[in-house]
Amino acid sequence: MTDAARGPVDRLAAFAGRPAASLLVAAWAAVEAIVLPIVPDVGAAALVLASPRHVARMLAAVVIGAVFGSLLLAGLFATAPGAARDLILAVPGVNGFLLEAARTDLERAGVLGFTQLGPGPPLKTYSLEWLALGGNAPGLVAGAIVNRISRIGPVLLAAAVLGWAFGGPIRRHPAATALAYAAFWVGVYAYTFG
Repeated sequence: MTDAARGPVDRLAAFAGRPAASLLVAAWAAVEAIVLPIVPDVGAAALVLASPRHVARMLAAVVIGAVFGSLLLAGLFATAPGAARDLILAVPGVNGFLLEAARTDLERAGVLGFTQLGPGPPLKTYSLEWLALGGNAPGLVAGAIVNRISRIGPVLLAAAVLGWAFGGPIRRHPAATALAYAAFWVGVYAYTFG
């Protein structure tokens, strides 16, 4: 079947299996770990919904990108801590309250304080506060891995389950699926930023 003969969900599923999809998700995760306000599960979950068998690949891309971005943030913090803090506070939706919440989690649980289920402080706030508390690079890497697995892993797993369970209807009704998907994420971000 040619690309033109396949539907949009099948084309998205085919893209999910390509290295370019993993690179895109990893790049998104790296930039989000520093300045982007939209978490990479928005894109990664769409790919997994279309192709559930790529759930592990997409989670790995998110984790690798997040670690890379967190290390870049650590490099900035090492040379200009005030600029790193200002950069993070300039991200839409990030404020002093979120930094304080991340700091409290880290003071209470150390690296395991990076653990996050559902909405809450973004990874970049945990990374910044970890560094401000004198945390080291190995701890930052471990924390970024824990955070992305606990925060994004369940979302991607849910997308895989939905993709497996409702693959037929999703392929037959791509416009309705896209609308429902967009409405879900708009709701999530309205709640998060509201």
